[in-house]
Amino acid sequence: MDASAPVRDLPLRLLSPENRLTKTSVWERARECAAEMERASRRASFDVDAYCRAANRGALVLAMAGDLAESERSCWRQARVLLSLVRGGVLPRSETVRVLQPWINIGRLRVIRGDWEGALPHFPAPEGLADAGVFASGAYPEHGLTPDEAESALGTEAGRTFVTHTHVVETAKALARGRREDLLAAHVSRWRGTARALPHVREASALLALRAGARVPEPAPDSVPTLASAAVEVHAASADVARTDTLLRALDALAEGAPSADLVTVLRAGAGALLARGREEDGARVLRRTARVCRALRDEAELFAVLGELAGTDPESGAAEEARAVAADSGYAFVRARSGLPPLPPAEREPRLAVLLAAEREAESRTSLARETT
Repeated sequence: MDASAPVRDLPLRLLSPENRLTKTSVWERARECAAEMERASRRASFDVDAYCRAANRGALVLAMAGDLAESERSCWRQARVLLSLVRGGVLPRSETVRVLQPWINIGRLRVIRGDWEGALPHFPAPEGLADAGVFASGAYPEHGLTPDEAESALGTEAGRTFVTHTHVVETAKALARGRREDLLAAHVSRWRGTARALPHVREASALLALRAGARVPEPAPDSVPTLASAAVEVHAASADVARTDTLLRALDALAEGAPSADLVTVLRAGAGALLARGREEDGARVLRRTARVCRALRDEAELFAVLGELAGTDPESGAAEEARAVAADSGYAFVRARSGLPPLPPAEREPRLAVLLAAEREAESRTSLARETT
């Protein structure tokens, strides 16, 4: 690549921070979600916070284990529970906005499968929510939101902000995955003014500028790097070799911060940009730091990926041996595939995942009884 050249393709993944979940052991997460779901549905007063947390994370576990079909069914179960409780008066109408989360998660599953176009209806803008057909398609058409329920979801500032931010961020991610520069440019143009505070908008704007051959302004000399600014710097360094040292300084500063899954995402991408520039020593150093963050978080999946990258850069590091140990009993589909382990059977036939499905179905059964007795 020239010293200064436009990036030829939009990256498949935007790097901006979004409170990503740490990818701890699939088996541990499944047990934890099952136990939390059981506690939430057994309480005299249904614990909607605990239930939604467990249901959202449980669906993610199923997807990461490779059973995308069961993950989608999990999202439908959650939607039925929440919508029936709202309609039955067990939960107030103000909780209707929670029903959107499993619908959004189904859209994310579409993106994972490569169907970015099919994902877009799952990320409706506020003004189109009543007409978006939320849950009015697929396996359970009877669970579509009514216009009044859609309005209830937007009835508070927090609800409207949630819908807006989800639309802006998830749509941008899906369009980047689809490499639709034209649609992403229109999306950013529409939301640049009202959603500029969202880092995904700034990152997408920078990507579009770089794609057009423009330069992204360098950070001020006295500015403190953030995850959002470093995400932009990763792209800038990929397009302009003169930004490599700026990127490295940002990564070194961030590496000393509090561990988080978002930090891992930016450090990994930054290490990749350094390696692509022939900075093997610097790239390996950032990867070693990233591995330490992963160990502190007990992030099994990211640690495996980082160790694989480090092994290719520094064969004497012992990373390959550690990666094999991490993968020995992993439930993550991509870890198993890369390490030569056979894929897991469907969740229904894997006892360590079936416990989660049993908890979901039991919670749905209990909430049906709760609705009937109110």
